[in-house]
Amino acid sequence: MNSKRRILSAAVTAVLALTPAVPAAARATPPQRTPVPAVASGPLPEVAPLDPATIDLADFTGLEQQLAPYLGNLARLANSVNDDSTTNHGYITCNCWRAGQGPNDARVMENVLTLAYFYTADRPWNPYHRDPALRVRLEAALRFMLGTQNADGSFPQGSGDLHSRAATGFALELYAVMLELLDADGTVDAALVPALTAAMKAASRWFLEDEEVWGPRGAQFANQVAGGLVGISRLLRRFADQELRTRFEQRLAEHERVSQGAAGFYRDGTVAHRYSLEVESEDLAGWADPATRPVIDRMQSRYLDWAQYNLLYDRELDGYAINTAIDSRHRGWNYAEELPIGSNNLWGKVIPQARAYSATREETGERRAAWVKAGWQGSVAPRLAATWAYLDPALVRDVALGEEYHPSAAERRAAIATLRPYGGAPYTEHRADEVTGQRFVFAKRPGYVVGMGFGKHVNTQYGFWDNQRFGLSYLYDPKLGAVVQSQNAPQPGAPRTRPVDAELSWGTGWTAADGVHFDSYDQPVPAFFRDGAPVDPATAGDLDRLEVRYPAAGGTKSVTLGDSLRVRVAAGGDFFERIPLVLDERDTVRWIGGGGGPVEAGSRAEAAGVSGLVVNRDGRSVEIRWTGAGSAVLWPSSFPVAGGARALRVLDLRAAGTLDYDIRVLDDACVASDEREHVFIGDRDTGVRNPGDGTGCTVADRLRAGEQWDGHGAFVAHVTRTTAGLVRAKVLRAAEAARLVAAAARSDVGHDLVTVGAAASEAVAGQPVGVRVSGRRIAGVTVSGPCLTGPATASGPGEVRVTVRETTLPGPCPLTVTTRRADGTTEIDALGLRIVPDAQGVVFRDGFSSAADTARAWTAVDGAWSVADGVYRQQDTTRTGWRSVIDDLTIADGSVETRLHFRALATSTAFGGVQVRTARPGDAYTQSGYLVYLRPNGSVDVHRAGTGVIATGTGPAVTGPTTLRVELRGPEIRAYVGGEPAPRVTVTDPSPIAGPGHVQLVTGRAAVDFDDVRVALPRPTS
Repeated sequence: MNSKRRILSAAVTAVLALTPAVPAAARATPPQRTPVPAVASGPLPEVAPLDPATIDLADFTGLEQQLAPYLGNLARLANSVNDDSTTNHGYITCNCWRAGQGPNDARVMENVLTLAYFYTADRPWNPYHRDPALRVRLEAALRFMLGTQNADGSFPQGSGDLHSRAATGFALELYAVMLELLDADGTVDAALVPALTAAMKAASRWFLEDEEVWGPRGAQFANQVAGGLVGISRLLRRFADQELRTRFEQRLAEHERVSQGAAGFYRDGTVAHRYSLEVESEDLAGWADPATRPVIDRMQSRYLDWAQYNLLYDRELDGYAINTAIDSRHRGWNYAEELPIGSNNLWGKVIPQARAYSATREETGERRAAWVKAGWQGSVAPRLAATWAYLDPALVRDVALGEEYHPSAAERRAAIATLRPYGGAPYTEHRADEVTGQRFVFAKRPGYVVGMGFGKHVNTQYGFWDNQRFGLSYLYDPKLGAVVQSQNAPQPGAPRTRPVDAELSWGTGWTAADGVHFDSYDQPVPAFFRDGAPVDPATAGDLDRLEVRYPAAGGTKSVTLGDSLRVRVAAGGDFFERIPLVLDERDTVRWIGGGGGPVEAGSRAEAAGVSGLVVNRDGRSVEIRWTGAGSAVLWPSSFPVAGGARALRVLDLRAAGTLDYDIRVLDDACVASDEREHVFIGDRDTGVRNPGDGTGCTVADRLRAGEQWDGHGAFVAHVTRTTAGLVRAKVLRAAEAARLVAAAARSDVGHDLVTVGAAASEAVAGQPVGVRVSGRRIAGVTVSGPCLTGPATASGPGEVRVTVRETTLPGPCPLTVTTRRADGTTEIDALGLRIVPDAQGVVFRDGFSSAADTARAWTAVDGAWSVADGVYRQQDTTRTGWRSVIDDLTIADGSVETRLHFRALATSTAFGGVQVRTARPGDAYTQSGYLVYLRPNGSVDVHRAGTGVIATGTGPAVTGPTTLRVELRGPEIRAYVGGEPAPRVTVTDPSPIAGPGHVQLVTGRAAVDFDDVRVALPRPTS
């Protein structure tokens, strides 16, 4: 026996003798049904678990590396094939794919491909190759799967979809690959391959003819139709049926016409980026029929032409902002670091543009080498639980294809440079979809790139008919990335049925009799003008001043594409304009005019009388200037953008009657310039004129007299060098430069005149701290720091009291003391402060008294989370598993406590709870960690990812706010409710999830208020 097959037991042979393959003559075939081998009954041998010590990761090819977690889970998958019921003998019971479905859902059985792959794969890392126990379980599963096929050739997807387009289409795609594997191996029951072939031919005939596929509903699910056609393209050679081929080619032409409109996107109802990228584009890359391949290449080229206006390259993050506003089916998908186009990125081999989105050959090689180096425990073991929860057979299909493509770094850069929003010349691009009536305008001007969409909501699967947001979609800059990004619906329901700040689209809001409306939701119908006259937007020139008008707030909204993006709202009453800004932590934000000044990052700021807002990053500025706004509010949203690398900050402009604003992006090395007529050093007017130098900076800006300097000499030397350069540039005369150097020498800039010190070197989150300031000529003091609730000020020397934010995690917190002296100069001193746990070991707390503090500390992964009435409120009751994660915090042992209150319940089994030891922030409770949750009836469950509920405790029903406390001690988990001295449930996990993990709040079909969250480490024992 081959030494790699250490998994086998001696009992296998004996059991196999009891379950022989059923001869073809013994099969009974129902009328008009595909012939199915008779289903054997009785127990099947167990497939032995994998011994990871026998696996050498260096044996995996690059593509195969993806399957290592599947290998680790293979025995569990195979052993979940039912062998104790003659009714459903062969049914895959694992609940690890299409979870929650039953035996009447053929999609549950798609992992027969996974079983077949490992049975047939003759690879040095695969001890299951031709494993006898795996063979009989695979054969049993295949017989059951064949038994689910309807007499007409279709497959069912649950009791409500007896003749399913999706189940049949994806069966064709996956089982076409499986047939090739079984053919090449040749050792499974000889009756099965002909039966599978006949089943796939019957499925192909149904798929090419039935109204379910080619009628109105099928036209709404392009990805499902594509999957079936891809499968048939692989099966045609096997069938050798000219009549079927002819019909296939006719239907392919129909698919191109119906499923992809002139706008370029694949219609899943309407725009559905994720389905187009991760399903249809992925599937079509596996097209196997050379005769019809040109049709597929043409379709994908048109799709990628559309995609370039909706996938916006961010050169700093090296990822893509997604035009999520117009997406109808996936809420909140607004960024992707990488977007492999097609299975194994194969479209990059055919279409150069596809190379822009994927990992490079060099990156892929480095990752794969690191994967091998980390070994099983580092690379594979952490992924086993998550993979078990989602054993997607499409991954097996991709590996079985055996072909991949990765561009070189140079090829990727070249492809990115061809993307019109990033590297191209100015344009005005109009796209229309004749089926949905939706229209899109994409435009690039020297100062910005903008996207817009218009039309009616289209009803799609799961009722996501109102996801899309219309009107203005994004404002983009090739150097800064997406700077305004309208979000689609973050939760179900119309804006008027939800809190006003739950709407994160770029649009005009107003209050009507039935609540708050947004033009972005109300399906605006546009009209197009050039120089005041109506115009067909398809005829607009690349630099034309195209104007788009549409209804808003009982009046009209106008968007004009000029040197700046100009927006005018003429309404019938009070309204507000909402602009969701995507900001970087390095950005400086300032109000323009009206005595405005800097806006602290992450804070809520309101200003009246200002005329604009400017955001600057690395010398490039986004300027928004307005007239007609009564006040402006900039507030932080916790909604995640750019994969957490950026923050969403929402600008609301409140107005009555009319509002005009324009936006542009420009180079500006000095934001909020000192534009006084003369140069001042401190409070002294030097008398020297203060012109600009052509970069957005004035002479005073260049001298930087208000900044901190290492010493007085350093400042004087800087002024000497800078003025000499300005003389050479002919900005200053030599005499003016000399006067400025003399004034710098006489000033106090750079002198150390202030002493600062903290009352304590350590502090606990939520506590006040005193900072002492002494010195001469002090006119004002500001103490700031990232861990403080906000800057604290004083008008002179003495003690300044600051407060550490309640949500601050332990660790160093540098404080900055900025002292303004009487002469107008500035001195800056640094203080070191360390945040430590309190006496009870609490390392994180949040009483939700500050929305800004919560936005800094938490990331709402999904659901409808907001700080309201002093609690953290999740309001969406439509789904299970809405979660919000504490940023940058992991614990292994310790405790997590929260006060919770059930406000609304969609089902009697609704719950609220905490998820601990979560492997990656944002993981669902089925992917990693433990979820400990409380139901209103008083029961407490402990759910382990990949296993399910491992313990349940009961107690009195919950009738109001109560406390849930979870304690972790190695393999032991305890949960306490209210003030009960004894745990309501205690469990010891025999194979515990170990190591530190993230902490999340989770709800299931319930609206829940969370409060007083406390996370503590174990207290030291003496």
